[in-house]
Amino acid sequence: MTNFFLTLLSNEPLVTGIIAWGVAALLKVTIEAIKSRQWDWERVLGPGGMPSTHTTPIVACATSIGFVAGFETPIFALATVLCFVVAYDAAGIRRHAGDQAKAITNLINDLTKVKPYKGQNAPDFFKRWNLEELETLLGHNPLEVAVGIFLGIITSVVIHYKFGYLFLTAT
Repeated sequence: MTNFFLTLLSNEPLVTGIIAWGVAALLKVTIEAIKSRQWDWERVLGPGGMPSTHTTPIVACATSIGFVAGFETPIFALATVLCFVVAYDAAGIRRHAGDQAKAITNLINDLTKVKPYKGQNAPDFFKRWNLEELETLLGHNPLEVAVGIFLGIITSVVIHYKFGYLFLTAT
């Protein structure tokens, strides 16, 4: 079992991705705290926000794969394509789902102002229809994704060139 964990810790792309996620999550919490003037540690695992904690680790891992295995390898190509899918999902599909959730919430808030739902608050309305309140912060804007890409590349470069000697080389 000890060998298993040592093997994981010697995997530069894996460790780089995990570190990049941690850096992005701490930055996201810090930026949110500066904006709202309060610490919200739930933002560490929550979707949305600056920078993208989805894009950062996948880009860091892919870049690290390029350093370790070679930028000309099929595994780097696969990792790069996966980066595009994650970035598109973060800034596209999940963001649009969040926009739709906002529109539905606004519609429900408007319905609570007219008959037959006048005076009913939104949480009661959701409960009446057996719905949970919708999460509206699901995706990222393009800047948040771009910063995630940049942060992922920078994290990978720093880890590879400053600490790469700590990892086993790919064979």
